[in-house]
Amino acid sequence: MKKEPRSFLPDPADLRWLVRSLDLRSFSAAAREMDVAVSVVARGVDRLEAGYGVRLLRRSTHGLSATPEGAELAQEARALLAQLEDIGASLSDQRSRVAGTLRLASSQEICEALVLPHLADLQARYPALRVELLADDRVADLVTEGIDVALRTTVGHSDLVVARELGRFERRLYAAPGYLEQHGTPAEPSELQQHHTVTHTAQGPAVTWAFRNAQGKPLEVTVRSRLAASSSALVHHALVGGAGIGMLSSPLAAADVAQGQLVEVLAPFASRTVHTLYAVSSPGRRNAARVRAVIDFLVKASKDRWALAPVR
Repeated sequence: MKKEPRSFLPDPADLRWLVRSLDLRSFSAAAREMDVAVSVVARGVDRLEAGYGVRLLRRSTHGLSATPEGAELAQEARALLAQLEDIGASLSDQRSRVAGTLRLASSQEICEALVLPHLADLQARYPALRVELLADDRVADLVTEGIDVALRTTVGHSDLVVARELGRFERRLYAAPGYLEQHGTPAEPSELQQHHTVTHTAQGPAVTWAFRNAQGKPLEVTVRSRLAASSSALVHHALVGGAGIGMLSSPLAAADVAQGQLVEVLAPFASRTVHTLYAVSSPGRRNAARVRAVIDFLVKASKDRWALAPVR
C-alpha cells in the first residue's frame, strides 16, 4: 500500500514569529516586541522549517531575509493571521470593537502631514488599536506586505482593491524666497530651463511639467533637474532649503507658504489638473472594524485639517 504523504498543520503562533522576524529582520527584535525569549521565536521558525522540510530564512550579519519559500509562506501567513483575527472578533461579544494591529502604508510626506499629527487622537479614540506605519514612496503590495490600508494618489481599475476618496488637490511649483532673490523669479514656463529644478528620482533626469498658457491652452516644458531625491519628503525639504524650484502637492506646501518659507511660482500658468487622494484596502479586509474605523478617521482628518478640497 502506498504511504500517504504526511500533512503539516502549522501553529499560528509560529507563523506570526516568522512574519514579525522578517518584518523586523531579527529574532531578537520580534522577541522584544512580543515580550518573549529569543529562543521561543527561533524555535517557532525551526518548527516551520522542519514541518515543511524547506529552509525559510537566510541568516547573515545584515539580518534575516526570506528564501523564496519563506517569502511565499510569509505572504500566505499574513492573510491567514488577518483572517484569524477577524474571525476572533466576529465571534466575540466585541464584534464592533476596534482592536488589533493595523498596518498603514503611505509616502513619508503624506504620513507626516496627514497621519502623524492626528495619531494621538486616533489612539485616544481606540486604545486597543495598534498601528504600524510604513512610510515609503513606492506603491506597497497590500497582500504580500500585509497592508490593511494604503494612502495613494492613483488607483488602477481592479477588483483587487477597494478605494475610498479622501479629497482632491492640485500640484503646483514652489521655491524658497531666498532662491528667488538670488536667481530671479521666472515669468514664463519656458524660463524654467534656466533655473535649478528639483525632482523625484523616479521621474528620471528629464521631467515634463504641464501648464496652461494665457489663452488656457495646454503647455508643456521639459526640464533637467540639478537635484533629484528619492522621496517626495526630500524634494520638499530641499525646496525649503533653497535648492531650486520644484513640484509639490498644494496641501503639503500650504504650511510653508503661510510661514513664508515657500512661494508659489508661475501660479497664472498652473495646469489646474486635479488629483485625488485615496484610502485603499483589499476586499477581504474592508469590513474589519479596525479598517473601517481608521478610514473613517482619515476621511475626517483630511476634510477638517489637511486642506483637501471636498469630494463632490
